Amino acid sequence: MFIKIGNIVMPKVKKHRKPIFLIAVIAIIACGPQIVYHSGDSVLKSDEPIWENDSNKLRYGYRNSAYIRRIWATKEPAVITAMGDVALNFAVMNDIIEHKRKKYGADYSFRYPFSKVKHEFKGIVFCNLEAPISQYDMKVFNDKDEIFYFRSPPGTEKMLSHGGFNIVSLANNHIMDCGVKGMFDTEDRMHRLNIATAGTGKNLTDALKPVYMWHRGTRIAFFAFDRVIPKSIWAGANRPGAAGGSDELLVEAVKSVRDEVDAVVVSIHWGEEVVRDIPVNKPDQEQVRLGHKLIDAGVSLILGHQSHGIGPVERYKKGLIFYSLGDFVFAGRHSASHRTSMMVRVTISEKGIEQYTIIPVNINPLSVQYRPEILTSGKGYPVINRVLASKDELYRNYYSDKSSIAKK
Repeated sequence: MFIKIGNIVMPKVKKHRKPIFLIAVIAIIACGPQIVYHSGDSVLKSDEPIWENDSNKLRYGYRNSAYIRRIWATKEPAVITAMGDVALNFAVMNDIIEHKRKKYGADYSFRYPFSKVKHEFKGIVFCNLEAPISQYDMKVFNDKDEIFYFRSPPGTEKMLSHGGFNIVSLANNHIMDCGVKGMFDTEDRMHRLNIATAGTGKNLTDALKPVYMWHRGTRIAFFAFDRVIPKSIWAGANRPGAAGGSDELLVEAVKSVRDEVDAVVVSIHWGEEVVRDIPVNKPDQEQVRLGHKLIDAGVSLILGHQSHGIGPVERYKKGLIFYSLGDFVFAGRHSASHRTSMMVRVTISEKGIEQYTIIPVNINPLSVQYRPEILTSGKGYPVINRVLASKDELYRNYYSDKSSIAKK
């Protein structure tokens, strides 16, 4: 005979074995994965980030939330995995994805771009979404000093969802390439897939608001700022757009929430684009000055992008600055400085940066076909040495200590 417990069918035991049987059942339940429900979704207690939004802010919307303590009884450092520019819009990439769809099915095609690196996506997963995903046509800007306009086809947002992204920055010079409607269309598409967006809004006050993310009981405010032209995409008092403005404006935005969270992270689109076959050897003085001001204001981690090449890493006081994360899934240029890039993984707490690592990747479209691959140590070390002049006590070598940050 058999008995049913939930969805588990087990053989009925004889009367004299009941104590042993009950102990076994209790052990199975106790050792099984613990699940907490929020916003209609199930979240594994161990490692799933939570986006604090309008639907759950009554429970999660403060630093020492009792509800959060039911999910993570003990506060631990959060883990962030970040990469630079992602744009899912290029003609050759579309051809590749369509070929994969016809050969292997739609689900495979959505998983394709991040399939060889997703196993290293730990904790809160972030990128800069460099192209709007929208049904609306592209719109020409009078003050735009470049010929490039980006738009990703509707549906490509599923690639980010299957990739495991939790939050994206929209504060960049291309987010309004399809106009205001395209910007809000992109926001809506992300939100429907439970992916948070930072750095845009219906006005400047709205755009400057951070996104709050929880991981392992640690509450983090994520800001996204844009510091490049055209400035016409910047939000105004009564104008939708991206979060941009003076150093003082951005610093004050950080200070206004610093005491409400355990840590602050800033994504920022800044600096000059790489136009020749050279790496970004050093940031502009303007970037250094703003980066230091933000850390002095309470920021622990700065995730820079815009140059399309990887740039230096700086430890400043208790903070960490990645001046340029480079491209990730992006057309890029076929020059040497655009064939490699990096993911970074940072462990962060109310004390600041706990540890960090750099994961070098091959992004050369000619060889990986818009599907980044982690480089072997022989090819990866030159990438690390290019951006990290000195290894301090918080740095962890990816190739010799792959699992340390994920476990912390």
